[in-house]
Amino acid sequence: MLTFDEPSHVYRWHGEIVPSVTQILSPLVNYAMVPPEALERARLLGQAVHRMTELHDLDDLDEDTLAPEMMPYLAGWKKFRTDTGFIPDTIEKRMYHPLHGYCGTSDRTGAVRGRRAVLDIKKMLTLGPVIGPQLAAYQATHNLEGAAIVDRYALGLRPDGTYRLVPYTDPTDFAAFISLLTLRKWKERHGIS
Repeated sequence: MLTFDEPSHVYRWHGEIVPSVTQILSPLVNYAMVPPEALERARLLGQAVHRMTELHDLDDLDEDTLAPEMMPYLAGWKKFRTDTGFIPDTIEKRMYHPLHGYCGTSDRTGAVRGRRAVLDIKKMLTLGPVIGPQLAAYQATHNLEGAAIVDRYALGLRPDGTYRLVPYTDPTDFAAFISLLTLRKWKERHGIS
């Protein structure tokens, strides 16, 4: 059984702590130059955008309750859905990969321009290469469950009401993810932090 503790961002599989996709990829991400208060604001806004799009997709969003700064992100989400015909199959799906022993939460799956895809929603202007291994990890888990995900995309929602859809096609993305996971497990076995 998979459980997730939101405040600590800890996944457990049958009570045992399991590393998350985000934790596994953390050696590739460095926010040391960003002031902590700016990071916290970005994190909170990102959570709010995720929750807003989730409620929208579940047809449970009361738009009258949204702060004005949220409206452009919602407009970008709606425009993306209209432009691509995207209808979600899964929404914020928590998953466990039994062969490799990692967990994560996939933002969305569904058809993008007629092909099944995994989609990660970002509230940022820059969509870097680390998103590729992240999406590959989600794709592998969905495919293990029989979902047949073909494409991987990051969707950058912008504060001006537009969006940027970026495909991730590097065939080595999953290998890079597994390499980081293997190194993490090796370090844990040998007591190296």
